[in-house]
Amino acid sequence: MTPALLFARDCIIYSVNVWLLPVECVFNLIESELARRGVQLYPPE
Repeated sequence: MTPALLFARDCIIYSVNVWLLPVECVFNLIESELARRGVQLYPPE
């Protein structure tokens, strides 16, 4: 790939990661609160 395409790809990946960071943080907060309340989120192994 040309350097311009590589740069464009890196910009897209970076922007998606920045956009998803708050979603991931909120998901982790909800998951930890449910675990604190004793809700089983995943089936036992």
